[in-house]
Amino acid sequence: MQNESGYFRTFLRRTTTVAKVLLVGLVVMLVSADTIVAASQGGSQGTNAKGIIIQVNPSSRTVDRGDPASYSVSLTSTNGFNGSVTPTVSGLPASTTAAFAPTSVALGAGKTATVTFMVATSATTPDGKADLTIATAAGASQADAVVVQLYVQWSKKTFSISGNLGTQLTPGVTVPLNLSIANPNNKSLALTSLSVSITGVTRTQSAVTAALPCTASDYVVTNYSGSYPLTDPAGSSSLQSLGVPPALWPKIAMLDTTVNQDGCKGATLQLAYSGAGEGN
Repeated sequence: MQNESGYFRTFLRRTTTVAKVLLVGLVVMLVSADTIVAASQGGSQGTNAKGIIIQVNPSSRTVDRGDPASYSVSLTSTNGFNGSVTPTVSGLPASTTAAFAPTSVALGAGKTATVTFMVATSATTPDGKADLTIATAAGASQADAVVVQLYVQWSKKTFSISGNLGTQLTPGVTVPLNLSIANPNNKSLALTSLSVSITGVTRTQSAVTAALPCTASDYVVTNYSGSYPLTDPAGSSSLQSLGVPPALWPKIAMLDTTVNQDGCKGATLQLAYSGAGEGN
C-alpha cells in the first residue's frame, strides 16, 4: 500500500507540473498574438513603451517623377515624456531628397506636435515603390518606426519643338539650328533625346521646270550635343534662351558635291523634330 500511495503522490506532482507548463505556454501564445496585431498597424501608427508614438498620414503617396510628395507626421508624448524630438527617415530611393519641417519639436508631457515630411523626386528617380521608414533620433525615448510607401511613376509630358535656320544654305556651309520649345505644362520639363531629321526637300518651280535635282542626300544633320537632361521652364523658350551655346545646337550642312547642285538654290527643307520630356 505504501508503494502504491507513493506512486500516486508522485503521479499527482508530475501532473501538476505539466499543467503549469501548459499554462505558461498559453500565456506566451497570447502575448505573441498581441504583438502581431500591433505590428500589423504599423502602416499608420507605431506603438512603443519609450515615450513617443508616431502617426503618419497618409500611409502612401503616388507621384510622377520630378513631382514632390508630402506626409503629415504626428509625434505624441506618452508615459510622461518631456523633451526634444527629431524625426528621421531612411529608405529613400536614389536621386531623391527629403526634409522635415520643422526639423525637431519640443514635446511636453501628454502633448502632440505635427511636422511635415516632404519628399522631392527628380527626373532620374527610379520608378516603383519605396518603403520609407520614419523614426526618431536614437536615444532613451526613441519611438518605434513607422513604414510608409512612396510610389514613383514615369510620366511623359506634352511639348512641341520647332526651328528655323534663318539663312539659306549653300554648298559647303553649316548653319546651327536654334530650336524653339513650347512647354504648355505648368512646371518645367526635363528634356532628353532631342533629334532633328530632314524629311523632304521642296525645290523652286524653276528648278522643277529645269529638272534640276535636290534631295535630302545633299544635306547632313548633326544633332544636339549638349548634356541631358535639359531643363526647360513652362512657356516658350529656345536653346539660346536656355543658355546653350551655338556650338552645341543641332547643325545642318549642305554638302559640296561634284554634281550640279543648282536645283538646291532656294529650296525649302522639311524638318522633323522629336524629344522626350518628363515633369521636373
